[in-house]
Amino acid sequence: MALNYYQRLQNLQQRKYDPEIRKSLISESFGRGTVPENIEYLLESTKPIPEDYNAKTIEAANRVQKHLERDFNLHFGRAYRMQGSVRTKTNIKTHSDIDLLTIVDRYHYVGAGVPNNEPYTASNPDEDIIELRKQATRILKLKYAIVDDSGSKCISIRNQNLKKEVDIVFAFWLNSKQFHDNNSDEYYRGIYLYDFPKKQRESDYPFATIGQVNSKGTATNDGSRKGIRLLKNLRADNEKIELNSFQLTSIVHSIDGSQLIYKQSGNEITIAQSISTELSKLIEDRNYRINVQSPNGLENPLEKDEIVVHLKNIKSDLDQLIIDCAGEFKNSVLQKAILTY
Repeated sequence: MALNYYQRLQNLQQRKYDPEIRKSLISESFGRGTVPENIEYLLESTKPIPEDYNAKTIEAANRVQKHLERDFNLHFGRAYRMQGSVRTKTNIKTHSDIDLLTIVDRYHYVGAGVPNNEPYTASNPDEDIIELRKQATRILKLKYAIVDDSGSKCISIRNQNLKKEVDIVFAFWLNSKQFHDNNSDEYYRGIYLYDFPKKQRESDYPFATIGQVNSKGTATNDGSRKGIRLLKNLRADNEKIELNSFQLTSIVHSIDGSQLIYKQSGNEITIAQSISTELSKLIEDRNYRINVQSPNGLENPLEKDEIVVHLKNIKSDLDQLIIDCAGEFKNSVLQKAILTY
């Protein structure tokens, strides 16, 4: 089905709109007619949000941490880490939020195979993390006009000066066997997220995920990140594509890095074709799909069969984009315009 590139470019402009300066952080060449709309959509969909805007998002999280740490009155220390697409430079919006992990730092849980010779008994962890959230909510409501405390695992604030949102996510440390066996390298360390209504812990390994995505991004000269951004923009422009960011990231991460290396403007079409080939394999080979691992190597985010319809939907849009662009990339005049876009 034909893609409405005019509307998609408008959507993309809006995603990159900065309300503070009242302009979109789109390329200087955008809208000048140097390349057709279909190629412009492909090129713009792969481009990163500028570093200084991501820095503002990180600064908003740092300010939250300072407020919390100054006013907490708890019997345990806290550790803070950040996670989210801003940390991997795969965000597609200027107003992307960021997770500020707020972690109970007096004790930790241990994973399978890790000795626990001195179990912690000085307090009740459930009561500790509930009090952590209670105090955080009170502190942040005194500092920010917009605070949403309805989330099951987090509370959210909006910094109206920086025009940025921060999710404060509460957790415990989870020391895995790999962490134990690798000289306490935090790359292997996990966390237990806490579902407050259910009073249940959910394991996660965000540091390995961030490390792997960034490592592949560097090795491919940003090519893998460009692929992730492209899929995120395709999803954003089609409500029938119900794939989360973790799944989209895992799709691109499963592709051999040699197929994603970015050399110059124009290579975007090659990266798109590599992703299309991978999507075909995921759709046609169930055994392959259910065994595809997340970047941290610990999860299988594509294993449910109901995901196939959404893989087909995103592949349909991607393939149409490739068809619309492939021939024009061979035009010598357009090639020069693409190189300078």
